[in-house]
Amino acid sequence: MSSRTRSGSGPWRSSGSARSRDSGWESARRGQRMSGGARGALAGATAGVVAVALMLRGTFTAGFPVVAVALWERTLRMLPMEVFGFLIVRLKFLAKPLAFWGMLGTVVAAWALLGYLLGRASWGRPAVGQSGAAGGGRSGAVRGAAVTFLVAFPATFLPLVGLTFNPGTEYMRGRLQGMGVLEPDPATVAARVLGALAVYAGLFALLVAGSVLWSSARRLEVAGGAGRSGHSGSADGGNRARRELVGRWLVLAVSTLVGTSAWQWLVAAARSPAVARSPATARSPAQARSQAGAQSVFARVRGLPPEVTPNGQFYVVSKNPPGFDPVLRADRWRLEVALRPDRPLVLALDDLKAMPSVRRPHTLECISNEVGGDLISNAYWRGVRLRDVVARAGGLPLTAIKLVFRCADGYTESLPVAEALHPDTLLVYEMNGEPLPPKHGFPLRLLVPGLFGMKNPKWITRIEAVDFDFQGFWERSGWSDQAVVQTMSKFTVPSPLRAKAGEEVGLGGVAYAGARGIRAVEVSPDDGKTWLPAQVKAPLGPYTWVLWAMVWKPAGPGEHRVRVRARDGAGVLQTAQPSPPLPDGATGQHIIRIRVGT
Repeated sequence: MSSRTRSGSGPWRSSGSARSRDSGWESARRGQRMSGGARGALAGATAGVVAVALMLRGTFTAGFPVVAVALWERTLRMLPMEVFGFLIVRLKFLAKPLAFWGMLGTVVAAWALLGYLLGRASWGRPAVGQSGAAGGGRSGAVRGAAVTFLVAFPATFLPLVGLTFNPGTEYMRGRLQGMGVLEPDPATVAARVLGALAVYAGLFALLVAGSVLWSSARRLEVAGGAGRSGHSGSADGGNRARRELVGRWLVLAVSTLVGTSAWQWLVAAARSPAVARSPATARSPAQARSQAGAQSVFARVRGLPPEVTPNGQFYVVSKNPPGFDPVLRADRWRLEVALRPDRPLVLALDDLKAMPSVRRPHTLECISNEVGGDLISNAYWRGVRLRDVVARAGGLPLTAIKLVFRCADGYTESLPVAEALHPDTLLVYEMNGEPLPPKHGFPLRLLVPGLFGMKNPKWITRIEAVDFDFQGFWERSGWSDQAVVQTMSKFTVPSPLRAKAGEEVGLGGVAYAGARGIRAVEVSPDDGKTWLPAQVKAPLGPYTWVLWAMVWKPAGPGEHRVRVRARDGAGVLQTAQPSPPLPDGATGQHIIRIRVGT
């Protein structure tokens, strides 16, 4: 072996040292590449969590959760009808909160993934020369972070705009109108929504770019350590460079966020400052005799629901995520009736209460109610006839084919003119003798005879006349535009579903057919082979459910499949053909199993 080899000097030693340095650099690079992706993912997830929190608080959008609700509405529209129906049927009241928080989790996960990809893509070997290494490395790191920001911002902002701008501006207008702002300026509303989206996208871009800057500073330190034998610099120099870079970027990030926030608040939308009872439905002599004959049966059947549902037990359904229903103030709320350009009409709640009022019992059922479901209730309501409000506004133009209702939560609905002007279509402000509760639409909701709940919008702020077939919120998602109530009947007793042979079993429940009324209810104790008539209480009004009951004595032990069906006011039998709630409301007969022992 030569002396050069033994002494470890000469070109062989230099070549080995270079290979060692390159190997060390490549190892550091591989580790830093993984670290860059991980840091980007962490930054993206952090930005997602912070942005979601700001969305839920309504930061930069006047306290209204505009972006969160807009994302939710877009999610509802993107879900296939079959999936939506499955979630409603299987998960019931859990469907909406689980879907909402799942959507927000998906937003965070998507931002984490985008941050990871940007973190990996930002990798670049820093140019560290014999002199000016720190300065050149810092400049390259800042340029890399700036490029990352310029890529990350539009990659986040543009999809957010595409997904949320239209539903967001519609929701924002509704909330402002609910606070008494008449005809909110479209440019101001658009600026508010776009500004909020820019803040959320900017937050993501800044955090990801900051993570890239941090990774670059780390690489500078690693490179300085790897080349210490042949280059100037030290670990202390690398640490100082990293601190300087991160410090400068933090100042830039804070300045950008503060400046954007200040701009948001500067474009805040302007805001405005903040009867005799009708008689109860008369009963005919035949109804009175039937009612008297049924009293003995109803006295023997325990557990039937009250004919009038207390406000606290009345079913609640809305399009909004849990906890996001609007809460409006009566002194600031206004109803804008925009039927004719030359006859604008704006009414306060007191103006409506000063008009002749109508008090009426009325049953509401959700179109997503299953056979045997609980999304049906009955109450007494007070309000004014919609046609009286239309007349006060100067009547409808000849070209009008529908009335459109806009609500404080961005919900929209429409009615054909004939249904809107029906004498029993009401704008109601009272429920069971109390002001309309917030969750049921305070201060004003619509009440339409014979239609599912989706056609009875809550938190109404504006009524318009249109000359085209306007489709409301749920109709655009595939639900029925007619939404006529299906004939339904269900069991509410017995409970539990057990009995003894030879003993009487009380059966009972409710039946409903909207404006068609109920003529009869029949029960089959043998799964449809024979049918027995049940006693039916007279309805409280023409648009209410009825209670029904019968006493059944099982002949022997075993499991009995018991069915119920109803006939509407025209004698048409409730269909036995089962169908899901989507799109026209559920159909089929309610079946229970009663175990009869010895």
